[in-house]
Amino acid sequence: MSFDLLKEQVIDRGLCEGCGLCVGTCKSITMKDGVPTLTGKCILRRGADHCGRCFDICPQAHPEQVPAEIEEPLAVVSVRSKDEAILESASNGGFVTTLFKFLLENGDVDAVVGVTGEKYSPEPMVVEKADDIPSLAGTRYSPSGVMEHLIRHQRDTRGRLAVVGLPCELRGVSRWEETLGISVLKIGLFCSNNMRKTDDGKTTKMTPCEYCTDFVATHADISCGFAGSKKGYTTVIALTERGKAVLDQALGAGLFEIGEADYSRVTASQARKAKRTPAEVKRPLRERIASELSAVGEATTVEIAQRLEAPPEKVHYHLLVLQQEGAVELLEDPSDPYRLAWSLKE
Repeated sequence: MSFDLLKEQVIDRGLCEGCGLCVGTCKSITMKDGVPTLTGKCILRRGADHCGRCFDICPQAHPEQVPAEIEEPLAVVSVRSKDEAILESASNGGFVTTLFKFLLENGDVDAVVGVTGEKYSPEPMVVEKADDIPSLAGTRYSPSGVMEHLIRHQRDTRGRLAVVGLPCELRGVSRWEETLGISVLKIGLFCSNNMRKTDDGKTTKMTPCEYCTDFVATHADISCGFAGSKKGYTTVIALTERGKAVLDQALGAGLFEIGEADYSRVTASQARKAKRTPAEVKRPLRERIASELSAVGEATTVEIAQRLEAPPEKVHYHLLVLQQEGAVELLEDPSDPYRLAWSLKE
């Protein structure tokens, strides 16, 4: 598994949405004209047996079918910031900008990651001072490569971070968190489609959006948007216990005027988006091996190789890696001491 697989399955098929996660993960990848490009030498081309971090972290390489009816959020509220300076630039109720300013002032996070700039040509921005937060005000549904900055800032500082992103971007952030065993505060944006400007200046929906089924940003701690609120207010939903605690803290500080939220409009938007069909992406051999073991219970290396039509030596290598990661175990058959079968660990 290498950048070649990412290029074949995601980039060349027009499925890349320009989040920048792969660029932040690998120093050999650079974003050029909004597209990840291999500008250095892939470690696999230098003799390594396995890497694939760029494919592992890519949200478009791991599509999800989000159901029409998601789990009931822990809190739903409609809010409008009391900070007039923020409201001057806010798209709706200024929730995210006000929350980020509050978190920095309180010392709850060391930095926040978002975007600034024009609506269809946003630029990533990492903010460490509360006074600089108003630069992030406003909503921009266009690719910016912002997640590259999230990964690199975390790597350089090991700080406590908060990030705002679209549903697809946060799906990738979740994979990154699981890989490293870390956690950032994730603020999601309700999203029907991501937009970009073509060379002739026209605005068009991005191709990956045709396959996305997530409106509410299910990987977020807190998600928000205009759906379900009157003009000038933001509907905010807490999806995790951490998100609810942060939301309760901000509401308790009296930062917002409270309006009336119609959550049915949010669920209706999610139901509409759930009708889309995720793109089919060829999974790497290691994932297919684990999936095969999940389906059959146990199997030998040769049996798995035959089912997947893959070289036995490659299957055996990936089984050993999975064993090292604690995902699979080797079982002995009392009735046949020569048969060694693999099984997923419970």
